[in-house]
Amino acid sequence: MNYTLKYWRHYFVSHSRHGTHSPFVYKLVDEVIYQKASKARASELPQFIQNESKVEQKKYALMDRLLKTFAYDEFSYWADRPLESYRSLLQDQCGKYAYRHVYYIDLDDLDLNFLENVGDRDLLIINEPHLSEKREAYWNRLKQDNRIVVTIDLYRIGLVYFRKEQRKENFLIRF
Repeated sequence: MNYTLKYWRHYFVSHSRHGTHSPFVYKLVDEVIYQKASKARASELPQFIQNESKVEQKKYALMDRLLKTFAYDEFSYWADRPLESYRSLLQDQCGKYAYRHVYYIDLDDLDLNFLENVGDRDLLIINEPHLSEKREAYWNRLKQDNRIVVTIDLYRIGLVYFRKEQRKENFLIRF
């Protein structure tokens, strides 16, 4: 299916924060995902991102908010076409003593064996999970994996959480 058609399908099938039944996801959507960046904050984006499309600017601003919300002390950056702006964002936000590992994944194919080393507090950020059939295939495998508890599909970004205190759910959220 065409990428644009898939987006419109996602848009009409997905929910806002009010369509979620999870307090964790509701709070995440309300306080992080749906927070609008002011024009002053938009001008603070790196020059590389300012020259990109509004969609890319919106994704970058969301990544910035996510990384500030979920403190982490380690990260992995896996990309077929690495963008220095995202790598530097991950590096700049990295702190100490958070005991969380953030995985930023922008690959066309992914071997899920690395999930054996993922902890309960870790976070996976999948860039463009619907961009190609291969990406969509591993996104679907991630959603079905028993170790993964919460997935949030924002269409252009996929978020994966390993929250053992919550029941397994896959959320489609408009972004």
